[in-house]
Amino acid sequence: MDMIAYYRQLVGFTVTGFRMDADEFGDEPFPTFTVKAPDGETLEVSLSRDPEGNGGGFAFIAPPAAPEGRA
Repeated sequence: MDMIAYYRQLVGFTVTGFRMDADEFGDEPFPTFTVKAPDGETLEVSLSRDPEGNGGGFAFIAPPAAPEGRA
């Protein structure tokens, strides 16, 4: 799978909602974001620890890094 193309499909979407979704196995809940495109398309993005959906995952949220050579 082309992971760059996979994640790039979210460019331009806006986060419009958030919730934690439990799974049927009592594992860690999934952080789930509702996102909306400028054309009105809505998707849900869930963070999982792996592609098989074996429990919730973690997202690192930080300001962008300064371009190289700049502070």
